[in-house]
This record gives sequence, C-alpha cells and structure tokens, in this order.
Amino acid sequence: MMITGEVSLVGGGQQTQAGTQEFLYQENEKQNYLLLLCNQRTLLHINQKQYYMQPFTFLLMPFGGKPLSLETQGITFYRYLHFQCDEILINELLRHGFSPAEPYPMARPLDIECIWRMLFPVAQTGNISQELEESAMKLLLCLLMMPSDGAATRAAEIPHYDRLTSLRYRIYQYPAQSWYIQDICDEMGISRTYFHRIYSAAFGTTCTQDVIASRIARSRTLLEITDSPVSLIAQQSGFETDVYFLRQFKRHVGMTPTAYRRVFRQENPEAGSS
Repeated sequence: MMITGEVSLVGGGQQTQAGTQEFLYQENEKQNYLLLLCNQRTLLHINQKQYYMQPFTFLLMPFGGKPLSLETQGITFYRYLHFQCDEILINELLRHGFSPAEPYPMARPLDIECIWRMLFPVAQTGNISQELEESAMKLLLCLLMMPSDGAATRAAEIPHYDRLTSLRYRIYQYPAQSWYIQDICDEMGISRTYFHRIYSAAFGTTCTQDVIASRIARSRTLLEITDSPVSLIAQQSGFETDVYFLRQFKRHVGMTPTAYRRVFRQENPEAGSS
C-alpha cells in the first residue's frame, strides 16, 4: 500500500495518568486528525463519546473543525500524534476500507514501535526535516492500514475477538513464556486451521509472528538497559537458541544485537545499564 498526499505533525506524546487532555484545532486548508495508539485496554471518552480500546489497537479521530477533549479513567496508557493532512491522503485511506473514528487492531506492533521512537521526539521538538517527518508519518499510516488489504476488518466481525486480544496482550507482556500453538488451540477448544484464520483476520499477522516480535521487543529493551551477554538476553527473551535469536534479530532490526547495543549507547549516552 502506498499513501500519497501531504501530512505534517502538529504535536504528540504519551499519557500514563487518567485525566482530561484538550487538543486544539489548527486552522488552515488541511484537515486535523488525532492518532491514538493503545497497547493495553483503555477506556477513552472523546467529546463525550466512549471508545473501549482493546490491547494493540488504534483510533484515527477527525477534529471536525473544533477542539477535541479526551478523557480517561482508571488504568491509562496511550500515545498520540496530532497531525494535519490533505484530502488526497484521507481519500487514499478511505479507498482501502478504513473508517475514521473507529478502533482497529495494529498488525505490526514492533514496526510501529520503531516509527514511534523516531516520531515521538520530533513531535516534542520539531527537530527533523519536513521531508523525513512526512515520510515517517506516511510509513506509520501504511503500517496501521496493513490489515485492511482492501477491506478493513472490524472487531465485531471476528469470532472470539476478546479472547484473541487477551492472548495477544499476554504474548507481548510475557514473551519468554512458552507459547505453543497447539496448547492455545486446546485451551480455546478450536482447530489450528481455524485459529490461524481468525487470528490473522483479527490482527493482520500470525500468532507465531507476534511471539517473535514480542521477543525481539524484549531483547531490545534488555540490550538497552543492561550489560548482560547476548546469550543470556536471548534466553531471557524466550529464544531457544542463540543462533535463532541472532537470525531473527538481524532480520527484524537490520543489525546484530551487539551492533544495536553499540549504536543505542552512542545515540543515548545518558542511558544507564544494570
């Protein structure tokens, strides 16, 4: 999927405490949108309308020519990007079956996390070229739209959706746990073929790919905050062998774990290790 049109960031951040946030409408010829990324269950009230966000879902909310008021209660964690775009870009998303103001699952949380890490400081400081900012935003939107494949799938259309989202959340919370597909199917009382079909329909990816992505995410964190040997990090992240870990890490991140740690420490000299 390719996205054309113009897009630019207004601001962004993340919220970990319940409360109310106000997002001001920016007046010009472009349309204002608020992108919300939720990695855990979050109850949102936007302009007094309620949205129950499952783990690893997103919401693209149009401003409609007025400010947006976002309120949360209880356990809260969401990330947000306020951006502006032209009608060409929005029409492109609509042609792929996407409807604004409706929650959708994220197909590739690990890749989305990588783009977020780049856009988050940009949204705070604006310290990036406009061309790179626009490219990163378009890539993020492409990743979010991937599950649609021409017709976006809504949560209500997926059998066992609540159980699947609970499973997916646990996979990313506990990546080192043994996640055997047959055990999962036995617990749910369904066949492997049916499980693969509904999991892919719900999230645009397979359960096995999510398990690998969750373990890569955990290993990256351990490489960033500890000086533990790569072999120990592989074990703590749930990989059965060092060779398999090295192959998957390089495939997903584009470099070896040792190189990743070195680059991260060079770019973040203040980052501590334990």
